[in-house]
Amino acid sequence: MQYFFVDESGDAGLTNQGSAYYVVAMVQLPNRESLAELVALRQKLHLSPSFEFHYYKVNARQKEEFFQSVNPLAFRVRAAALIKSHLPLKFQSMSSTELTTSLLVNLTLRASPLDIANDVLVLDDAPDRFIQSLRINFTQAYKQMRRERPFKKIVSSKSKHDDGLQMADMIAGAVRQFIWEDDPVYYQTFSNKAVDLWRADK
Repeated sequence: MQYFFVDESGDAGLTNQGSAYYVVAMVQLPNRESLAELVALRQKLHLSPSFEFHYYKVNARQKEEFFQSVNPLAFRVRAAALIKSHLPLKFQSMSSTELTTSLLVNLTLRASPLDIANDVLVLDDAPDRFIQSLRINFTQAYKQMRRERPFKKIVSSKSKHDDGLQMADMIAGAVRQFIWEDDPVYYQTFSNKAVDLWRADK
């Protein structure tokens, strides 16, 4: 059993008031334990043991140290990225919930059934109604494709207490910087572990 941690960069709203981009990152790890590499990094940087790595709140040195620290870990990355002004017509009338759900379902089903099956999906502080919508959409999708269910559990967690979600946040930010700003400085540190970088706007 594997754990897939999900976080995002930007927002899924399609109004002019939101961000111009949206990224959903899914990080695969073998368990939900605290990561020894991040425990050691907090100590090295003289941070609180409960310090939360958040891409837009940490400074450049902390980002650099973070990506160096997690590099030895056995993890895989799948991400969906889009620039909203380039979205295909089929997405343009979706609500934020519908868009996020569609991206997560399609991102998952792009993987081989041998890669994701009966695993656990961990979302960052997701409301019950979103989890229920996601479960329904996954059920419909895998039955239609006659595939084994990808996730036996979909759960919500707090990123402050979950190193896997903090990894997903940092990786989503690095993907956004790569796609939106054409700056691969952090993305390149884990690009060999990015098994799927899906440009959903193309």
